[in-house]
Amino acid sequence: MDHLEHNLAVLARRQPELAGILKATPLRHIQLTSARNGLPTGFYRRPEAGSVPLHSRYDPLQEARQSLKEINLKEADYFIFLGFGLGYGLDALLESTARERVHVFVVESDPEVLRAAFAARDLTALLSLPFIHFAWPTAGNELAQQWQNFFDPVQAQMSVFVSHPPSLVLDPPLYKSAAEIINSRTLQIFTDINTMIGSSQVFLANFVANLPRASSLPGVKAFAQQFAGVTCVLVSAGPSLDRNIHELRSVHNRALVLAADTALKPLLAAGVEPHFVMTADPRHENYLHLKDAITRDTYLVGEATAYPDSLASFDGRTILCTFENSSLPTLANLLASKGSLRAWGSVATMCLDFALMLGCNPIIFLGQDLAFSEGRTYCTGLHWEQEWFCDVRGPEDWQRRWAEIRAANQIVMTRDLFGRPVASTDKLVSYWNWITAEIEKHRDVNFINATEGGILRDHVQIMSLREALYRFCGEERDLRAEIRSRYAEAIEQNPALDLSVLTRIKEEDRQLQGIIRQGLDLCRPENLHLPVRELAARCERVKQSVHSLTHLAPLLDCFNQMGAFSFLRRQAAQSGAKVSNREIQESYLEYFQSISTASKTIEDGLSRLKPM
Repeated sequence: MDHLEHNLAVLARRQPELAGILKATPLRHIQLTSARNGLPTGFYRRPEAGSVPLHSRYDPLQEARQSLKEINLKEADYFIFLGFGLGYGLDALLESTARERVHVFVVESDPEVLRAAFAARDLTALLSLPFIHFAWPTAGNELAQQWQNFFDPVQAQMSVFVSHPPSLVLDPPLYKSAAEIINSRTLQIFTDINTMIGSSQVFLANFVANLPRASSLPGVKAFAQQFAGVTCVLVSAGPSLDRNIHELRSVHNRALVLAADTALKPLLAAGVEPHFVMTADPRHENYLHLKDAITRDTYLVGEATAYPDSLASFDGRTILCTFENSSLPTLANLLASKGSLRAWGSVATMCLDFALMLGCNPIIFLGQDLAFSEGRTYCTGLHWEQEWFCDVRGPEDWQRRWAEIRAANQIVMTRDLFGRPVASTDKLVSYWNWITAEIEKHRDVNFINATEGGILRDHVQIMSLREALYRFCGEERDLRAEIRSRYAEAIEQNPALDLSVLTRIKEEDRQLQGIIRQGLDLCRPENLHLPVRELAARCERVKQSVHSLTHLAPLLDCFNQMGAFSFLRRQAAQSGAKVSNREIQESYLEYFQSISTASKTIEDGLSRLKPM
């Protein structure tokens, strides 16, 4: 058994798919040889540009040691290797850093390089590290998702990039993009934590304000499969919508038009009234997409935590949904009979899920650029254009303003439908990957991309909107009358809410107050005399009892994310160290106080519920 088989056997325990790929990868471009000190090294042969040495011809390990001297290793515990070569950079790192604190994430664009490393050296000790992952695939949302799964925001102290210069020479765009994706996703992880902490109270306030109205509204569940086989056009507000929006003016009796809230005013300005408009964002700023939009027959599909005025503005034409993974899971159960949709971070994905629930086929995407086509972030006609471009006096000012708007995003470069480079963002790329995966799951549905721009190209037919409407929107039917009729039936059949959920939450809240008192008592000075292990065990038992409150605990998780995060960070810092009673009390005291604050927030919100 040579090095390759030994190494692949160890890798297969953790990443069997990658091990299989490497086993089947031939060495076509790499020539392995020996350095002067006897260590393996090699060359990457490029027919057009000559050979690139993977390491020093004299001492590859010393070369790696020298390159690490430029990196601050003292505080770092997450190491992202941009290029692996034959693995000497990791050897050098482990000489100066304790193995148990090293988290290694390897981005190597060419599986042939990894195959060469696994064949040339015994890497079993490196591959057995407790925290090591070889990214594959090494681009796009797949890379971002791998990093998110690998990166622990609770444990992490500092992340650093370790570059293998020859790899950067061989594929500079990929490594530049990989670094941007990892930095962006790391920022997004912490931003999401902070956003959820900041948004929780908004979600609760909106839910409480919406509940009296929401209880009387029909839900999306009542419309399931009611338009099976009907052509549907999903309209988003991407830049390319300006190109073909006018084609929709005569389609209302031949296809359903589902619009994202951002696309409503541009559609109305073009003389197109959609059958449905979708909204979910809890912020007032998002409500402005709907405010003063005059419609006669458009029905709003709104989520239970949407900005209250959004639901009110379509009085008599509002359909309710909850999200499949609601941020207020227990309260959402009050409305679960209404039906749930998936909004994987975007109202565009919510539109797609509703179209699938309706049974529509085919489904035509429009304005779904998922990229900054022609350098713009949106089509024209959005409510904030007046604010954005109020001082623009000419084409140069206009272009400069779009550049400023783009610069506020985490840019990822990709290619559009025509093979041209186009700027996107990590979020848009993640939506693209979600939509693509969802399309692939529904092979019985015909998906057409009529955006005429952007990056949605996999598993869809690509054609102009005019052609798509000509081919798939033939027979006329009174779709608006059908929607009105189904809505009236759904109102009559609207199920009552299960208010016993609120009763159980209030009962559990009384239990919680006793748990909090126990926890705070344990953190009083008179308990400092307890043995360290006993004090920690008693505190932890009280903390765990919070999770026995099956209705209240999910809400506490939502409203106490910062308290839980801070507690876990303290625990991670204390792990393996000698901890005093006072330190144990301080960490648990902070946690029980944060639970108390979250409980009061929930109590205050529920106290404002009006009779239904």
